[in-house]
Amino acid sequence: MQVILRKVGYSARGRVGYTIRRSHSISTILETPIEKMVFNFTAPRIKENVLLHSKLGGSPVFCIVHYNAPDFLLLNVNQIECLYPDSKIYVLDNGSQQANTNAVKKGLKRFNNITLFAAPNWAARIGVGRLLYSHTKGLQFLLNYAAEQRDEIAVFLDQDCILSNNIDDLFAKLGRNVILIGTRYGRTDNLVHASFMILQPKRINQLFGNFSFFHERTASPHKTGHQFLEPYHGLSVKAEGKLLFLEFKPYDEIPWIASYSYQGKTYAWHAGASSVTAGNSAKDSLDGRSDPFYGIARNLAFEHMKRIHEETINRRLTTGNG
Repeated sequence: MQVILRKVGYSARGRVGYTIRRSHSISTILETPIEKMVFNFTAPRIKENVLLHSKLGGSPVFCIVHYNAPDFLLLNVNQIECLYPDSKIYVLDNGSQQANTNAVKKGLKRFNNITLFAAPNWAARIGVGRLLYSHTKGLQFLLNYAAEQRDEIAVFLDQDCILSNNIDDLFAKLGRNVILIGTRYGRTDNLVHASFMILQPKRINQLFGNFSFFHERTASPHKTGHQFLEPYHGLSVKAEGKLLFLEFKPYDEIPWIASYSYQGKTYAWHAGASSVTAGNSAKDSLDGRSDPFYGIARNLAFEHMKRIHEETINRRLTTGNG
């Protein structure tokens, strides 16, 4: 997933680690009439503030919430372009530092299939819990927008989750008994992680409404047994029994990297360290390590993702297939 400040990382053994300082519970966001009113008031204004607009109308559509990692985002978009050159890509910059927002806009200008939105940070105060809500609100905005555009299939990717193969065969799995495809949160949970999700936007919102990612069970970030519930897990709760899970497999050579596969085929790689160093001090770190550690891990992850992209280009040149 897009690791928004101190969000989540995968250890080499595949464990998911968290530190939420002083607060495992905050007021319910989007569960009160006032918060829903604020969301409904803000969303149209974000649509008016379109920095770039797609000139293509292809399917599927890819949706990415960006936060302070333009290098990962641009690499991700290049990979999508390689595998799905006729698709549309919706990007929401979710309150990044201005320099990073500018870098994203500059880097994406050369593509003709990008719709780029810029949102203020939804969070009133910088803090882990608030930023988890901020990310979920960004996901909800893009889902609702895709539904309004009547996009048949949407693929949600974190800025640091890069496809490694064509995923058409996963699209075919959607049906009466499957309405959400993704990877488990770690190895054991029955919750779909936001880093990679496949769904049908209009169908989801017809079933669950315009706040489909939210549910009272996941209203406040908290840990329950081995599960860490985040606001967007509400969609997994609502879609229980109609989920298709990809296999989560940690990559032992680099911290926080994992592959997502199904029936032996790897579809994506996720690096959970793309924005952990943005504007933060060591005392705010995920597990007490200093920021230099995160910088090194982030660089290793980015180089790994670049190799995935280069392998895809070479495969297309030699075989004509992604």
